[in-house]
Amino acid sequence: MNTESYSLEALTNLKYQRLNACAELQRRTDRKLVFARSEALELLAIEKPVEPEAERRRKDMDVVVASAGEKTHIEGVRFLRWSGPITTILINRTAECTTPVCTWAHYGAILPLEELVVLGDAMMRRNQHLARAEMGDFIAYLEHARQFSGIRNCKMAVRLMREGTDSSQETRTRLALQRYGLPEPMVNYPVRLDNGRTALLDMAIPELRIAIEYDGAYHRSSSEQVLRDDKRREALERLGWIYIKVTLLDLGDEHSEGELAQRVATACESVLGIPVPLTARMTMREVCDARRTKRKPLWERVPRQRWIARWVHL
Repeated sequence: MNTESYSLEALTNLKYQRLNACAELQRRTDRKLVFARSEALELLAIEKPVEPEAERRRKDMDVVVASAGEKTHIEGVRFLRWSGPITTILINRTAECTTPVCTWAHYGAILPLEELVVLGDAMMRRNQHLARAEMGDFIAYLEHARQFSGIRNCKMAVRLMREGTDSSQETRTRLALQRYGLPEPMVNYPVRLDNGRTALLDMAIPELRIAIEYDGAYHRSSSEQVLRDDKRREALERLGWIYIKVTLLDLGDEHSEGELAQRVATACESVLGIPVPLTARMTMREVCDARRTKRKPLWERVPRQRWIARWVHL
């Protein structure tokens, strides 16, 4: 399945297609419908996670209700009972749907933990035209909710979600590295180049000057863009940064992600001068373990005078 990120234009087009479909459905009933899950994501112009196959194949639209007694039969509608807080928003004065955070919580029971993190990140994009929520919104919703199906997954996902990302593939890259015990890369890390400009790295381990960039379709859109990327990489390498490019082929299966993690571990070794063994591939629940996240990072375990990277001693 292609998991390349959607552009703002593509998400906007999907929004208006869904808006028309929801408006048509609403005209067939006097009952006020509140659209949820996949329909809500499209109405909100939020990039979707990888949904379960059964969800992707269904044709009925999801509508949320607070109790089983509110369910009725409307052709083309699947009613979802929701025991958590139902917060809604009106889109273009036409269709009502669940708010971004309520929609995210709705996915807690049906998404793998990794994709729940991906969805949360997608709602907190660096691009303000795509940003739909802040971390505090998720925390406040969970504090207000007493209980709902999937709440445990949601509470764990919040620990790994990060504001200011640019694409879902970047999130998947970050999580893939953490599965093998590597330190969590910082997202959108700024580096001042020797020409005075600032490069914003997709991900970085700045203490070790390791840059990790996801190379999506946009980066291959033109020869000019490829040239700009090459020049940027050269400028980073002149400052001692190790540049690791990630593509779609590096993600999606354990073998590819393990090889990617080994490339990053080897880069760490070339700075620290010691072996950096990977752990056995962890589950996302293990990655969330607070005891693991509180461990002292790699660069604090090795005295700086033992590091072997040239830039360390300049």
